[in-house]
Amino acid sequence: MGRLEKSLSQDGGSEKAQPIVETASDAPQWTPEFEKKLVRKIDLYLMPIIWVMNVLSWMDRANLGNANIAGLTADLKLSSNQFSMAIITYYFGYIVWVPVSTVILARTRPSLFLPSIMALWGIVTASVGAMNTYPQLVVSRLLLGMLESGLTPGACYIFSNWYLPGEIGKRTSAFQTSAQLGGAFGGLIAGGVMSNLEGAQGIRGWRWLFIIEGVITVAVAIVAVFILPDYPTNSPRLNEEERFVATTRLLRVGILVDHEGSKPRLSVYETMVQSVRNWRAWCIATGSLFVSQSLILVYFYPVLVRGLGYTDPIKAQFMTVPIWVVSFVCTIASGFIGDRSPPRRGILVVGGLAVLCILAIVTTNVYDFKARYVFLAFMTAGAWVAFAQVMAFIAEVLSDLLPEVRAFTIGMMSCAATTGNVYGAYLFPAENAPKHILGFSMCAMSGGVSSMLFLVLYISEVRKRKRVREGLISGTS
Repeated sequence: MGRLEKSLSQDGGSEKAQPIVETASDAPQWTPEFEKKLVRKIDLYLMPIIWVMNVLSWMDRANLGNANIAGLTADLKLSSNQFSMAIITYYFGYIVWVPVSTVILARTRPSLFLPSIMALWGIVTASVGAMNTYPQLVVSRLLLGMLESGLTPGACYIFSNWYLPGEIGKRTSAFQTSAQLGGAFGGLIAGGVMSNLEGAQGIRGWRWLFIIEGVITVAVAIVAVFILPDYPTNSPRLNEEERFVATTRLLRVGILVDHEGSKPRLSVYETMVQSVRNWRAWCIATGSLFVSQSLILVYFYPVLVRGLGYTDPIKAQFMTVPIWVVSFVCTIASGFIGDRSPPRRGILVVGGLAVLCILAIVTTNVYDFKARYVFLAFMTAGAWVAFAQVMAFIAEVLSDLLPEVRAFTIGMMSCAATTGNVYGAYLFPAENAPKHILGFSMCAMSGGVSSMLFLVLYISEVRKRKRVREGLISGTS
């Protein structure tokens, strides 16, 4: 393994990885069939379990809304403001802890860290079924936000340590569909629990909902310990040859991967300093803040659809389904399109945000209900496409950073995105129905600003690749 360790060595104090350039005679060889088989094996271990984990994460964070209409507010004697504060407290915990979670993940084994925090948030979720006071509920939501903060940015970081630029887009898109479907699954489970377990064993249905979802979460966490891979250099799921190929193929395209003992670790302070001094980190974080603000639309689907003329509550619920379907199809399609030409993935991000911006502007000036419904569907799809491809895009943009710095920067992105969710919740007040000029105007602004930020980042990456090519050409001439 001497060649691998030689390739991995680098200046520990440097912010960026050194380019990996191997001669034809020195480069290790393997067949395309072997590599395809390896990628399928990685997918088998990583994608299904991380997808299920994210579904449960979204279910566990959203079940408070299901419990609310089933009697939680009345049983705990909560005011409207107290219930709103319980929801927002989740985001406070998430924002504060997410950078810490990503740094810890970069220094530990994902197969232990992610299942551990999942088991803990499952226990917290189940414990809500036994709570009787407002302070207990607030503390549980704070802990839930802190514990769940490690999953989404953690998944993005893990993808960046396993997949090539031409592979990662499909995986991030598939991962995002778990968020889209998590709400739907949560509603189905909530409906089943409320219908069949209300009053069972003297326990209210909403309490059973938390208990059951918490137990499911803990069970999946235990299974995940035995399935999740770690990193290409040390995964026990792969044999020595597979680890070598998994690592070397990343190094060949300039992606720095973890390798125990190959370099001195940065301190937490050094990691933070290198990240916050990088202008790309702030560009990514600010852009993500505005993208997530636009995605707040998903929480208002029923309200917005009712405002478009579907006043029957049941029909309004059903009319949200096509909007989710359009977003789902566009998100999956964007992954395949982005992976066909990874260097141009930034255009896909900018394009999705531009669609969001343009349709939001049009929606503020068009009041035909059917037209607005179509605009809403594709406006949201543009935001989902952008968000899914941003995960893949930044994995490529940050591939030349040290692993700890890359992880912290991804944490900054997730922190900013969650902040957008907090104030975005106030963009569609009921008194603005049915036009919701404020909300759609802010969506237009968010799409416009974020598209410009990611366009700047894309142009910077194009120039960087050009400099690398020119350097390689001059070095071989």
